[in-house]
Amino acid sequence: MEPLNIRQFCQVAEALYKLEDQSDFSRFVLSGHLPGDAQAIVDPFGDHDRNDRYRVTRDFDSVIGLEADLGAITSAITMYPIPKREDTLSRSIHLTAYFDKSSGGFEAPIHKIPNLCIGKWNIHNSIRVLIPELWDENRNSPYLTQDELKLFYEKGLRPAIITLLGAQATEWPADYHSELFRARDHHGRLGFMTKILREDVVGELGYYIRESLAANGLSWGMGLVFLIQIRGVKHSSTHTMTPRNADNAFQTFLYDNSLAHDMIAQSDGKWWIDVGLEVISDKGNCLVWRTDSHHHVVQSLCGLQDRVAQRITSPGSSKYTRDMASHLPGVSGCRISPGPQARGEFSVSYLQMYMTDKSVTYKIEGSHYGKFLTCQEVLKGKAEEFLHNLYTLYAAARQEIFSLARVELRVPIEHATTVMMDVDDQLLRSSILSIPKDVWWNLRAWRCLAAKLILGWQSEGSPDHRASRHALLLTASLVWLINGLHSAPDNGASSKNLMMCALPHVNRMGADPNILAFGTPTRDNDVDSQADTDSDDERLPHERHRRDATTLPAYPYGLLFFRSIRVGQKHPVPRFSSIHVLNSTLDDDSFKFFFGTTKDNIETEFFRAVAVRKAHPTRGPNKRRRTAAYHNWGQDPEQPDFQLAAQGVQLEPIPHDRGSDLGSDAEDEALRDGALEDDPLAGGIDPILTQLYRQALVDFTEKAPNPRGSARAGYCVIPVAERSTVTEAAYKSHVLSDYFRDCQYKIASPAEWTKAFDALFPPRGVDKTGAVQNYGQSLYYARWLKLRQQTTSDKTLELFRQALKSRFNKLYWIPAARTDRIWATKPEVSYKKLSALPANVPSPQIFINPLIRTRPQWNSE
Repeated sequence: MEPLNIRQFCQVAEALYKLEDQSDFSRFVLSGHLPGDAQAIVDPFGDHDRNDRYRVTRDFDSVIGLEADLGAITSAITMYPIPKREDTLSRSIHLTAYFDKSSGGFEAPIHKIPNLCIGKWNIHNSIRVLIPELWDENRNSPYLTQDELKLFYEKGLRPAIITLLGAQATEWPADYHSELFRARDHHGRLGFMTKILREDVVGELGYYIRESLAANGLSWGMGLVFLIQIRGVKHSSTHTMTPRNADNAFQTFLYDNSLAHDMIAQSDGKWWIDVGLEVISDKGNCLVWRTDSHHHVVQSLCGLQDRVAQRITSPGSSKYTRDMASHLPGVSGCRISPGPQARGEFSVSYLQMYMTDKSVTYKIEGSHYGKFLTCQEVLKGKAEEFLHNLYTLYAAARQEIFSLARVELRVPIEHATTVMMDVDDQLLRSSILSIPKDVWWNLRAWRCLAAKLILGWQSEGSPDHRASRHALLLTASLVWLINGLHSAPDNGASSKNLMMCALPHVNRMGADPNILAFGTPTRDNDVDSQADTDSDDERLPHERHRRDATTLPAYPYGLLFFRSIRVGQKHPVPRFSSIHVLNSTLDDDSFKFFFGTTKDNIETEFFRAVAVRKAHPTRGPNKRRRTAAYHNWGQDPEQPDFQLAAQGVQLEPIPHDRGSDLGSDAEDEALRDGALEDDPLAGGIDPILTQLYRQALVDFTEKAPNPRGSARAGYCVIPVAERSTVTEAAYKSHVLSDYFRDCQYKIASPAEWTKAFDALFPPRGVDKTGAVQNYGQSLYYARWLKLRQQTTSDKTLELFRQALKSRFNKLYWIPAARTDRIWATKPEVSYKKLSALPANVPSPQIFINPLIRTRPQWNSE
């Protein structure tokens, strides 16, 4: 076992990433297995900044009201004659209420009642009509049917509007189908109209809707209520925790949202408010909740007895869901929907503790609350761009984004100014970790990059290997892991089956419930939590902890790790180990959930077309393979390209100690790289630089990019078998079509030309980090690092770089190299094309030498 804090884990990941074979990097980051098979154990508590100080503020985030009328609203409202389906309340708001209908009263979750959104006011506020008369135990959807929407508009809403507005109602649609016809464009898209209802008649709308429904023979008005909701306005009411400030903020909050406090206080309706507490780091660190703090925070803020707080924050409780952050089980938020006996002195109906770092990826789409990837997208080759963008987002966040620790309580509105007013400062300090933002975001960045590499290697493999059950299990597991980087990992029924297959197991007897992936050692009863996961798996959750199982899936190493992964040269398609474990492959239902098809059809739908498609002969293996050593077979002159020795420049003696005390781990790897046979630095400086320079020219071509799609021709027209003999002549040619099928060029400025050279041959102290492409598998680069390290004199090293630069200055073009890649292909407006292919189609970027005035040429066939 190798104990590491998060920073140390990221440092090991970076060192392994710089090695030529990046399979050890991916294996370590995703499974925690170090070279030599030592298991990493990650402890986030070791990254805690104990010297950080916190600031605490309070605010109001949302309001929910159930009312028979709209008299509490003090502004005009924007109404929808025909409602948008997506505005229907279908997700749980963690509230249950008593409703009336003609057959008798009943109690039900509010989001289960058939409803429609009829209007909004201000920016974040909505008004829905709930129709309890349409509810019954067998109805499984809150959405109204088209016939029900038609009846509501024509028999209820429109007659009420005519009564309220008189002649002004003539602009409202005559009937439901007329508005549908008007709203639909030639492409079938709908654009519904909106209408304004004046403030002076808003309060009477409910009465006249019920009257109209009854007059038209519909009993829907019985028990009809409005759901009034304000959402997402937490930072508009921030205040410190004094009674006066809380009261002022509350009154201002209601006024700004056009709600009358006196009307709310006097009504017979039900009103709830979300009160938030936000903890902010003085140092700009990421503040995260300790998992072991949930019990104490809930007990203190809700005013509960210790045994009650412990019960509702126990793993496996149907009322409690942990939201693991950054795959660290010791760091998590939570969501709790306490039962009637556990709501405490403030009658808390819902509590959530979370970190605000989710905001950078927050986006509601379907059942997901953040950016997400699907297995189908992976198999269709659409994952690379998504993962590149996600990695870039994480990399940018580590410089700019710190997270706040936040807790929100949903309480009756009469507690708005009393709940969370006296918070124990020591409780907060003991419940929160302060982690430097670069450490917090680097962990996600490395995990994302490792997943990107594995999926990329899988995509290059043969269809037979890719379609194997253990390879597909790894594909699904990586998608699940990626989506759980910035949202809580999904724990729906299918995801539980995946965890059984993909995670390491611990002995069931005496297992610590806090490290189990779900449930408890004896049962899996956390089914209520699934309503709030990112899963759209609607299967009935089934018992996953088999009674005869001796092991259970868990997070025993402080970070979510997979079980053993097979990756490397011997495994061209990465996969899980085929050594038998309990439930080593997905069951049929789970497989279909993740891949959208059955096991029998997966090859037909995703791999058959690939199986008959051969890679185009001009596509070089530019991603995983290390470039071959340069040999002069007569294509180059025998004499050296450089004459530094005649100027008295010599190479320093090779030291006996082969370790590096100067540079990065990538340099150490270059020193012990067995691929540098016959030690290319053992000769004089002139042949060494010549070999290095010629190797670089070959490597640039060996790493020439390919467009997506294995059947498409590569961007480089030079046959793959001839690329190892490329010489200066290829880079001195003004006819770009002799080298490229398509490219984009730019006449570089002297500064851009120099910057590209510096990226290819970086000076001392400039090391490549992060998601680096091309360089790691280029032999010339490893040799340059070795030469740079061996040369202790900065003056001598600069002479080497000047000599190489003078040779580069005789070339007509070079790749527009960047610090993170030799070749870039993204279309950019500052580049031009001669190939006649569209300018917005990706192609290699090159720089034209600013010292050579000849214009580039293109010979079209």
